[in-house]
Amino acid sequence: MYCQEMLLLASLLLLLGGLPHLTSTTTTTTLVAAMTIANQDLERYFRPVNATHSPEERIPVDVYNFAFLNWSYVDENTICESEFSEEKARYGEGKVLNVTGRLIHISTADDDSDDFACTPYIRGTRGTPLPEKGVPWIALVRRGRCTFEDKVKHVYHYNAAGVIIYNDKQVMQLEKMQIKVKTRNIAAVITYQSIGIDLASTVDKGHNVTISIIEGRRGVRTVSNLNRTSVLFVSISFIVLMIISLVWLMFYYIQRFRYMQAKDQQSRNLCSVTKKAIMKIPTKTGKMTDEKDMDSDCCAICIESYKPADIIRILPCKHEFHKNCIDPWLIEHRTCPMCKLDVLKFYGYVVGDQIYETPSPQHNAPAALPPVPTASEEVPVIVVALPQHNISSFNASAINYHQRSPSSSQQHHQSGIAERGRRNSAPATMPQIICTASRQVTDV
Repeated sequence: MYCQEMLLLASLLLLLGGLPHLTSTTTTTTLVAAMTIANQDLERYFRPVNATHSPEERIPVDVYNFAFLNWSYVDENTICESEFSEEKARYGEGKVLNVTGRLIHISTADDDSDDFACTPYIRGTRGTPLPEKGVPWIALVRRGRCTFEDKVKHVYHYNAAGVIIYNDKQVMQLEKMQIKVKTRNIAAVITYQSIGIDLASTVDKGHNVTISIIEGRRGVRTVSNLNRTSVLFVSISFIVLMIISLVWLMFYYIQRFRYMQAKDQQSRNLCSVTKKAIMKIPTKTGKMTDEKDMDSDCCAICIESYKPADIIRILPCKHEFHKNCIDPWLIEHRTCPMCKLDVLKFYGYVVGDQIYETPSPQHNAPAALPPVPTASEEVPVIVVALPQHNISSFNASAINYHQRSPSSSQQHHQSGIAERGRRNSAPATMPQIICTASRQVTDV
């Protein structure tokens, strides 16, 4: 599986490397570097086990070669020379040669200002013919529009001894040019934009410039497998991920803070309402109980018997507890510890999730007593049969009944109810007579 993946990657890189006209210079440089790394991985994978490894093969390295650029020309019988104390050019891939020749600013047959050398139909300075074969000359070409390989190939086709490619923008360091064919007998170097523009303006003025490319210092340094594009992509991805994470965390903690604040506000409201409800619960003073009820008559919270000095709170469910024991419980739980009666709902303070300040229907004022019967109302009268020796007394009391005041008749009605109870408990042998009489009630 690993072999298939590596072969597929190598094929893709080779395909992209074979289409230089579809990619820019920067893209081509990146692809060539990736191809080099992939080829090194393939070589390490398919290398025999008993093969030896040199330090350069085990560690990717970059061999750099810098060059001096020295030129001179004659201006009004005056020889002008330019020599730099340090290297201002760098060799690309291929042969490292020391060459000297006439500097030619490349142009094309169609455009004198086109000095990119991206076409085989190139001309000399300002469209002049190129030097004849056997005359050493060095081409001055601008970077861009095509690959380094195309530029070197086109000038080498016209027998150029060397080529100087100057950058089309300001750079801090000179990179190594990637050239496929490394066997050409030509010195290819790259230099800075300012030097290239200075040379081009001098040659365009008509001066015969002679320039030398001289090898300078060389060395070897390790090359990181990560290029700038990869590092930039990883950095941007990491920063975006961190921003998204921070925004999500801020949103989460803001929502959590709002939830906790609302929950605390609700708890405070419930606590306040619970205290108001507790004030409505009646209390009493404890008393000593009989020895037989000593075990049962005690507080269910602290499991201690009531004492005469204890204050006992009586909940609506008729369960009794010590005031000091039940009040903290009610503030926290708002229910009876034994039957789970909701005190707030009983007193009408809490209905669902809404809080009200109206008392519950269970504690409304008792209904008024029924009105006193008015005139011409039929009042049931119960007459109990008595023995013969009590008939006379019964007749007298019946006469006195019609002469009583309304208040006395009401008392007689209550005594009649008591008499009815005694009658129900009388022996079954006593005869009973029930009748209805009408009476007139007058207001005094």
